[in-house]
Amino acid sequence: MGIDLTKDNSKPIENEILPLETMLKEKTALEEQQETEDKILFTGLDNSGKTSIIYSLKREISQIALLKPTRQAQRQIFKYLGKQISEWDLGGQELYRIAYLKEPTKFFDHTSVCIYTIDIQDSKRFDESLSYFKDVLTQFKNLEINPLIYVFFHKADPEYIKLNDVHIKGKLVDLKDRIRKIVNEEFNVTFFETTIYELWTIMSSFSQILLQLYPLSHLLDETISQFSEKVNAESAIVLDQNSLLIAKYFSNEEARRIIQNSTPYFLTLLDSLDKNSEETKEMLVNRAEKQFFIARFPLEKTDGWIYLIIMRNQSEMPISQSEIDGYIKILYSIL
Repeated sequence: MGIDLTKDNSKPIENEILPLETMLKEKTALEEQQETEDKILFTGLDNSGKTSIIYSLKREISQIALLKPTRQAQRQIFKYLGKQISEWDLGGQELYRIAYLKEPTKFFDHTSVCIYTIDIQDSKRFDESLSYFKDVLTQFKNLEINPLIYVFFHKADPEYIKLNDVHIKGKLVDLKDRIRKIVNEEFNVTFFETTIYELWTIMSSFSQILLQLYPLSHLLDETISQFSEKVNAESAIVLDQNSLLIAKYFSNEEARRIIQNSTPYFLTLLDSLDKNSEETKEMLVNRAEKQFFIARFPLEKTDGWIYLIIMRNQSEMPISQSEIDGYIKILYSIL
């Protein structure tokens, strides 16, 4: 099942979405699965970086230095591609952890995803962190729920890794082994290394998690791959207003590296042009023999917007407006 993006651009834009008919029927059938709210639980010890991860996703980096310890449980709702997500940030101080374990139904029940953060720079607290991790899994088992488990080895800051590379690799191997023994194949566990100093590590990790909850992700990846090949893009990504990946295409590892390092800068630059504008905004940047097309489009169904970033060789002719409009129309049809 595929989408033909190789049609003559002289044809009406409406014709571009006709090949989507079959997939849109599939979308309608899957939408019933999106009516309930998914609960994502952020937990771990105090000072492990849970709240800084959430602030990074919102690109509120300047607020991180002002953060105080999270008090009890902070809950907020956001939407990802029309799917309602309940985000719970559980303060990690000991008195709060005891309270959570005493009321598991209130804090742990109905969890779809558990993100457990470990500060890899604080090795003195590894035993304490893994002990609490075991307590959290015990609550899930007692509640008879089976959420996806993601462990964020957080504060994997570039300078720290550079100075402690061999030592850190050994610590991570040991932590993973100990965590797998605790999990004992009763839950699916995935590991990510994250740092606020490389926002892509947080954006891509969290996006991969959400795409596991979103049944139409394969359609979105298929459309961006075919569109990218059509316009000779080396890489292309689509993000929502929370900086979360919706779809991605990388022709090679170097293209992936360049666009992931550039994305936070381009998003900040585009938003700074006119924060209050709800209109489409576009920008073309030529640098280091690369051509970057960056645009923000309103997403009418959710009163939000999506970002499109495309990287091509500078020698390529600019992408025509009809090609951009055609792809955005396909995205709107799926979303």
